[in-house]
Amino acid sequence: MSKVAVLLCRCFGEVDGVIDLEALRRKAEENDSVVSSTISDSLCLKEDMEKTAALIRDCGAEKVVIGGCSSLARGGAVVDAMVCEGIKRSHAGLVDLREGCAWIHGDDPQGATLKAWNLVQMEIAAMRYRKASDDVTVKVCPEAMIVGAGPAGLSAACALSRLGFSVHLLERGSSPGGMLNLISHVYPSDEKAGDKIKAYSEEVEKNPLISFYPKAKILSVRGFAGDFKVHISSSAGEKKLRVGAVILASGARIWLPHGLYRYGKLKQVITQMELERQFLRDSAPVKTAVFIQCVGARNHERPYCAAMCCPSSLKNAARIRDENPDARVFILHRDIMTPGSVLEAYYRKALAKGVQFIRFEETNPPEILGEERAEGVEVFDIINGMKRKIDTDLVVLSTPLVPNDDNAKLAGMLGLELDRYGFFPEIYPLHPLETRMDGVFICGSARWPVSSGQAMMQGEGAAVKAASLLGREAVSALSLSRVPGEKFGHASVNAEACTGCGNCVAVCPFEACRLQKTGRKSVSRVNKLRCKACGNCVSACPNGTIQLPEHDYRAVGAMIKTAFAGERFK
Repeated sequence: MSKVAVLLCRCFGEVDGVIDLEALRRKAEENDSVVSSTISDSLCLKEDMEKTAALIRDCGAEKVVIGGCSSLARGGAVVDAMVCEGIKRSHAGLVDLREGCAWIHGDDPQGATLKAWNLVQMEIAAMRYRKASDDVTVKVCPEAMIVGAGPAGLSAACALSRLGFSVHLLERGSSPGGMLNLISHVYPSDEKAGDKIKAYSEEVEKNPLISFYPKAKILSVRGFAGDFKVHISSSAGEKKLRVGAVILASGARIWLPHGLYRYGKLKQVITQMELERQFLRDSAPVKTAVFIQCVGARNHERPYCAAMCCPSSLKNAARIRDENPDARVFILHRDIMTPGSVLEAYYRKALAKGVQFIRFEETNPPEILGEERAEGVEVFDIINGMKRKIDTDLVVLSTPLVPNDDNAKLAGMLGLELDRYGFFPEIYPLHPLETRMDGVFICGSARWPVSSGQAMMQGEGAAVKAASLLGREAVSALSLSRVPGEKFGHASVNAEACTGCGNCVAVCPFEACRLQKTGRKSVSRVNKLRCKACGNCVSACPNGTIQLPEHDYRAVGAMIKTAFAGERFK
């Protein structure tokens, strides 16, 4: 039987002002598993931690039940202190007596004490069966693979190389730059797109730590954080890579508005990207232009705002006015989206240059006039309540960025999921550049439509995330945690009892479970570096073969049995 020490904290009167801790201490000592039960003024202070550590060593406790504040307060720090004293993290149980009992039941001391005791004895019961997961360590390969050589990928590659890491930069096109190769200027700086990426492109060409693979495709990916094995093909042929981290910077693509506003049927009804091509060719100045916003966005199919459409229209509308001060330029919109002080100033700059804005309703969109080419636009201005007709020789449709078609295939190789639109989603709001798969990071428009400047910042952020992994000599499974401290644990299989049904393989969202042929039967195996201890496999296993040692069915059963035992607290 495990030896358990129970540590109760007064929190300077915050807890024992409501809860009868002395009664809890005496009651805990009656349990056969408890070798020590003590009360401290404050377990989180250094001197009290040192006294508690000495007490645990003297009584020979193997496991600890801590009754104090929650893990969101100082409880986590107390657990960390116990770990430093040699107690395994899974053997240090934390019971919330302050926020969860004393504070919310301050007007009912008897009820708060009863609840506190129920929680403490449930944790003691669980500790009798709680075990620690076996850890596994893998040597980290200090190289990274970056998928996509647009602004996000270039920024990430250069940042990692400056930190001393080798980078394999894959690009589906023939040259780096991504969508910036297709436009003339970028907002809000209005600098030439080529100038913005020139330094990055030159570094990719000259830096010996960066290997560039044009016209590249990923054929297969296997492995886990610290050790991914990747098979690729490029213009130079097929190659096998071994990397410790993967950064997805594959970008997005422009949606073409076929079937809307007579696009493809009338001449001079074009998209923003087609207008950019005209700028690159130094076409004749435009006399009158009408921009129409939210074409194919903020509707039932794509309810999201693409974020970069409005600033792009402001940039191009202002440029038309710069090239021809006599030009008439209109932006027809449902709303102008310019978040932040910089883009708001950008909007006011376009106003000052003479760009005119007309607001329309979604249910009453503009109508394009003309037989063979765009000759005018008719729109109902909801600000002044009038229908207006604008003679024009150019109509520019602002369309959103949409996910790349190969995102699903790439996600399947890496064990990722896509959001409902097809982008690579952020899984943890506090870790927006991470995916649910350790060692795989996202940045730029692969995760959501962003400007080139935002993509570059995210690329550098993803590089720092990757560097924190690549900088280790080795990584252990339990260290791959989204929160401070170690991971809760990982699933363990009783190979003798496993029937090889495959339920665990079917429900595991991290592809951590697989069936392995052993003799005449198949047995489930768990990749500890992929497992996140979500418990899906445990719930799907028909005979309890697969369990989480830190919270297996014996521990859970003991907690439930204790909770409903009906024992009266005296």
